[in-house]
Amino acid sequence: MSIVTGAIFIWPQAIWLLAGDDTPWGILASIAMAVVMSSLALIWMNITPSGILADRMRHTWHGFAWPILFLHITLCLILDATMLALFAQMLSAVFYPLTPLWAMKLMIAAESAWFASRSFHVLARNIQFWFPILMLLLFLLITIEWTNVHCWWALRPSTHIVVHPLLQAILSTWFLWKQNEVSVTVAHFVRSPTQMLIRKLTLGAILFQGIVISLIYVITVGSIGPYAVLRLRWPLVYVLSNQSSHTFYLSRPGLIILLIWTGANVFYLAAHLFCMGVNLSKLFTKSYNLTPIAVWIFTIL
Repeated sequence: MSIVTGAIFIWPQAIWLLAGDDTPWGILASIAMAVVMSSLALIWMNITPSGILADRMRHTWHGFAWPILFLHITLCLILDATMLALFAQMLSAVFYPLTPLWAMKLMIAAESAWFASRSFHVLARNIQFWFPILMLLLFLLITIEWTNVHCWWALRPSTHIVVHPLLQAILSTWFLWKQNEVSVTVAHFVRSPTQMLIRKLTLGAILFQGIVISLIYVITVGSIGPYAVLRLRWPLVYVLSNQSSHTFYLSRPGLIILLIWTGANVFYLAAHLFCMGVNLSKLFTKSYNLTPIAVWIFTIL
């Protein structure tokens, strides 16, 4: 489960600040970067023996596997903690101003840790059940908001590309596609995992995520314009949470976004916690027995 679902509420401001009118090119290049990163991971998987990330790292780096894995886990923890803090700030600023930040962080982190400390099959079944529902709700909101898109002029890509800020913008989106460790880890648990199946699933996921961020870009910039995107703290939150419809069962259908983002963040964090826990357990004990303990330690950290 990519960070795209967990951090989509900060999009597209993150890339527009750097790329400006070249943002459409930046989005396409960002998707291409994801394809390259995933292709390199698939090649690495093809030339190393079967196993999870820790097994393949041990085969590739031998004695250096554990410090490299620790550095990677540290980076993941910092990134996940940052995303959780931003999400809690957004909830506090827009929806729950009287609720303490620590309470929202604790609730989401505890739910994520509970799912991550279960077996992989329990986590996978929950994600398989909830993810399509959350995505259908998101596409429903996008469909409703599509009628408000009127700034089509702002969506035209620039004919004069400024290379340096565009490259900065592309590199700044790497966190959206940081999912190779998840793909490498969970591929081992897929029933009869063939290289062709893993490749199709990985590239299909990138295509789907690329469609999501492109649609989010269109409805955000197209609805409120590029200048509002730069000045609002949470432009996408403003666009979706203020939706209203007189022909819908709910007077404020945009409030469904609370369910979507909360569920997406819980399962995004759960997937990362599970992968960190199972890899650390396998690296030191050559088994998965310590995975629940490692998950709760990472959650506390």
